[in-house]
Amino acid sequence: MRDTELHYLNDLPKRPDGLDRPFMTSLDARANDNMPPCRTLCILTTLLGNKPTAMRLMEALQGLEWIEPTFVLVTMDDYKTHPAPLWAKLSNAWEARSVARRKVGPLLGQQFDALLVNCWEYVVEFQDLARRLPAAALMDAVPANVNTQLIHRSQGGWRRSLAHWLQDGPFKRAARHFRFFLPTGSDTIASLERDYGIPRERCFATLQPQDLNVWAPVPHVYSRPLRLLFVGNDFLRKGGDFLLRLYAEHLSDDFVLTIASRDPGLERRPLPKGVTWLRDRDRDQLIEVYRAADLFILPTQQDFMPQVLAEALSTGVPCMANDVGGIRDMVRDGETGFLIPPDASMEAWAERLRYLSSHPGELSRMAANARRFAEANLGMDRFRGLVSNVMQRLCGGERNGL
Repeated sequence: MRDTELHYLNDLPKRPDGLDRPFMTSLDARANDNMPPCRTLCILTTLLGNKPTAMRLMEALQGLEWIEPTFVLVTMDDYKTHPAPLWAKLSNAWEARSVARRKVGPLLGQQFDALLVNCWEYVVEFQDLARRLPAAALMDAVPANVNTQLIHRSQGGWRRSLAHWLQDGPFKRAARHFRFFLPTGSDTIASLERDYGIPRERCFATLQPQDLNVWAPVPHVYSRPLRLLFVGNDFLRKGGDFLLRLYAEHLSDDFVLTIASRDPGLERRPLPKGVTWLRDRDRDQLIEVYRAADLFILPTQQDFMPQVLAEALSTGVPCMANDVGGIRDMVRDGETGFLIPPDASMEAWAERLRYLSSHPGELSRMAANARRFAEANLGMDRFRGLVSNVMQRLCGGERNGL
């Protein structure tokens, strides 16, 4: 959207032979001939916010009768049951790759027809499989845009340069073996094209799909003090310290703030009057928290496509967030909320917030836009259709085995 056009269901590439027939033709023929389903190995991390998307991908694949998925879910417990060697623990990426390889190991003697992974680390680790199987990768980031954001956070220096060199080259070599990419946002699509030479027509943005029947708004009345909401567990990286200072110095007279977070570091922080901390809320409990909010606020310092923004928009809550990663794909400045430059001052944030406090009609307009955006772009039907179309392409060719 803006810098990079987002590709959805109708934008998939045509057949390599130039014919306009969809690949589904071959799958229909396969079904009519009682051919076996496409056996797909799905290696999915559930760490670092990937669990919701992994669960939705599983749901989408299980709804396709012509797919026989085998799911390998990598959880935090696997770091104990399949521990990486000491050398791999020198890098989070190396450790993630090692743990996944050890867990997948027992399946490598089986026959599969396609491969799906959901992070850039697994693209590198399982490139050997992608050389023999049609493969696709979901991801929210790649080494290049991770590196850019870390440098912006003043985490540069020779160690960062070395870490990037160790990750960037292997990913570039591995990515060429994957046929399709499903990044969450346009920033990662742009990086895949610019930094790794992946044609844009092989990339399809997923955003963060939601069950819009569950994440739905309720009738809302705006009154002072306006109710701000922040949801996030990595409080420092998500701009939590900035938010607390902003609230204490500029907002406490006209707003109340709810923070939903499991970050234990909040226990050591004095919270200003008017701030409520909600601990250990699960996603079902958070729905009512979102519905009670007037505005979602996220001054994050490093992010790609935050799940919490999709949840807020789905429940009809306008969002105010820093313009980092793919956030601009969901937060349309002046439409579904306000998009703030990452180096903006507290005064700039406070000015926008006071404006909304004085113009509740604008909040109401943005809330309606937020839900309309979710219905157009974040529904599960759209995501299932995208997954189905990509899988048609993967499973439409000649089968191979491991």
